[in-house]
Amino acid sequence: MAYTEVEDLILELPRRVRMLALQTLTKNYLFYRMRQANSMLQCHTKVEIPFYISAPNLGKWITYGDKLPDTSSRSLARGEVTNRYLVVPIGVDQLRQMENEGNPERIVQDLELAGLEAAWAMRRNLASATWNGTGGREPDGLTTIIEAAAPGSQTATVMGVDKSSKAWFRNKYVQLTNNFGHIAAGTSLPAGFIALLSLIRQTTVTTQRPSDLITTQDVFETIKRGMLEISSPMHMITDNNTAQFGFEAFKFAGSWVAWDPQCPTDRVYSLHLSDSFDPGRATNDPRDTAKFDSDLEDIGAKGIFDLNASLGIVGHPKIQFRKIAARRPYRELAETSWIITSHNLYVTRLSDQGVASSDTGSRWSTWS
Repeated sequence: MAYTEVEDLILELPRRVRMLALQTLTKNYLFYRMRQANSMLQCHTKVEIPFYISAPNLGKWITYGDKLPDTSSRSLARGEVTNRYLVVPIGVDQLRQMENEGNPERIVQDLELAGLEAAWAMRRNLASATWNGTGGREPDGLTTIIEAAAPGSQTATVMGVDKSSKAWFRNKYVQLTNNFGHIAAGTSLPAGFIALLSLIRQTTVTTQRPSDLITTQDVFETIKRGMLEISSPMHMITDNNTAQFGFEAFKFAGSWVAWDPQCPTDRVYSLHLSDSFDPGRATNDPRDTAKFDSDLEDIGAKGIFDLNASLGIVGHPKIQFRKIAARRPYRELAETSWIITSHNLYVTRLSDQGVASSDTGSRWSTWS
């Protein structure tokens, strides 16, 4: 294999990088769950996200002689999400390829390494930005969208909406002021569980509990220890899949408890990523395909009513792990290609999401 033939192999690298990056991204729980729930919006330049500030008033009780209603009352707002772009290079040294000329196995190994490094970089950048992106050129990460502060102290601007002046666009917040295992007077429950119950209660909408509680591995293990301390291990298992080792190790108060390596220290995020309540229709008529109206919270299909899509990924449909043509800078030996992808987060129901933190930054992972 001549070094001049390597360019054909370089053209195949972006496809492999894409597959490797997506495979490894599924190990990051938040990214995996949003893709699993299909909470993804296409955005060409920008996409407008509508918000219902209050429920519409469309009905009127009447009696004999009354007039039919001809107006409706609603309170709406909107935000805007724009694309953010990540570019990762794939470099191949032509001198090294010349040295290995005639040794195709070594050349392929070098290209494999370049592809693995690019996929690794792509995965780390996307996983980190999904959580910790600060806006600007970066995505608006979850820690930017959901602030670990009391509602009155939240000041971030998310999707063009200033939370400091828009009380309806502030997330819920719970602060743990004792170590997780502390037993307060008047209860037999650890303080961490009481805080979790408070967080779940604040982020429950009608009959819709938050689907996921996402935290760090240390806090995850502390919660699991607490469940073993006060209950039976069998209570943690709700189905056969849950019994298998993996992300969804157990449920707490109806919400999956999981950990993500990118989650900030000593925090627990309460999120609506999938439906937790969807009973069947009562008619049992196979022609009845209407979706069950559970208090209007999941009636929309990926719409502004739908908690199942209230937090998700935004991206340009034509710029997903796309390659940029390889080139060699003037008088240089390096042959470089690039992989570009678009990625950002959107939220439609921010007031229904929440986070718990602590006053010391270590309460959640400390038992006593």
